[in-house]
Amino acid sequence: MGATGNRLQGKVALITGAATGIGRATARRFAAEGARVLLGDIDRAGGEGVADELVAGGLAARFVELDVTDEKSVRAAVATATESFGRLDVLVNNAGGSTTHDRSVVEVDLDEFWRAIRIDLFGMFLCCRHAIPAMAAGGGGAIVNMGSIAALRGLVGRDAYTAAKGGVTALSRSIAVEFAAKGIRSNLIAPGAVLSGRMERFIRDDPRVQQAVSRHLLGLPQPEEVAALALYLASDESAHMTGAEIALDGGRSAVA
Repeated sequence: MGATGNRLQGKVALITGAATGIGRATARRFAAEGARVLLGDIDRAGGEGVADELVAGGLAARFVELDVTDEKSVRAAVATATESFGRLDVLVNNAGGSTTHDRSVVEVDLDEFWRAIRIDLFGMFLCCRHAIPAMAAGGGGAIVNMGSIAALRGLVGRDAYTAAKGGVTALSRSIAVEFAAKGIRSNLIAPGAVLSGRMERFIRDDPRVQQAVSRHLLGLPQPEEVAALALYLASDESAHMTGAEIALDGGRSAVA
């Protein structure tokens, strides 16, 4: 595998949840477009495997074990990016996700609620908290947050995840306003269901997910399609976009 473009040439990107799914596809695409990529994940074996694959293909990548709910871990990951590659230009907040344990607000176990809040919202908060000063030191940068159509449309039996992603959506917009003067952009992708390995298991095991999937007018996108949008938002091509929320959901959010 060699570089296929230069849309991120000279940029350094930290991608959370980079061992699988959307994060892995994004790491591959960013590296192929010239970025030096730091892959962060709690899955050391999976993350190192992706990083080794990229390096073997002549691309610039490194893995760092990262728990986005642990401030010490997040601080260390940002320091690794700046120490290894000299700067930080792009942050992709991808770590997180729903589980089959989610329920309505009156049914969901409180441990599941706090799990969703800690990983999806607090994790994004911590990563921005430590990445933004590093970006500002280099003259600015781009933050790409993974939201969900759950924050745009009500989903049955997903109240913990919806609460977390609603917070991610609002915070992404607030960061855009707060840090525009420092040259830092913050945009959000709101996927529907995406054909990752985890989603395929959800579709098989959860009738609620099966029903939701049927409402995606164009079917389900592959992780690589989400990565392509993340690339645009991370690149200078979107230099005048900030505070945007873009649904990539096969038309699901247009369905009444």
